[in-house]
Amino acid sequence: MRLSRTFASLGVTATATAGLVLGVAPQSNADAGLTCPDSQTYCMRFHYNTGFAGSRTVFRGFDHYSLNGYTFLGDGAGKGQPVKNNAASAVNMAPYNLVIYFNSNLQGACDSLPEFGTAYQLKNTYNNNASFGYGRADNTCYKF
Repeated sequence: MRLSRTFASLGVTATATAGLVLGVAPQSNADAGLTCPDSQTYCMRFHYNTGFAGSRTVFRGFDHYSLNGYTFLGDGAGKGQPVKNNAASAVNMAPYNLVIYFNSNLQGACDSLPEFGTAYQLKNTYNNNASFGYGRADNTCYKF
C-alpha cells in the first residue's frame, strides 16, 4: 500500500510538473535583449540618451503594443530604467518601416523610421514612447 501511494504521488507530481512546463506559452514572439540574432528579421534598438548614447535595449519581434515592464539593459546612463517614456533615440535594424508611438496599442503621436533608418533624437515620442510596430504607413508621423 505504501509503495502504491508513493508511485501515485509521483505520478501526480510528474503530471503537474509536465502541465507547468508544457502549459506555459509566451504571450507573443516579441522579446528584448542586447543583440539581434541573424535569424531575426524584426529588430529595433532604443537608447536612453540622444545620439544613440547611454544604455540600450534591442527589441526583437514584430509589434510591441506596450513597453511596460521592459528596462534598459546595456551599460551606461539609464541602465535599469524603464524603456517606456524614457527613450531619446532609436535605430531600426529591419528592412521595414518602423513607427514608434506615444501611447500603448500603437496610438497617438508618432515617429516613423524608414527601413534600417535611425533617429538621432526622437521628435514626437522623445521620452514619451509606449509602443511600436512595423510596416505601418501613418502620414501624421514625423518622418526621419
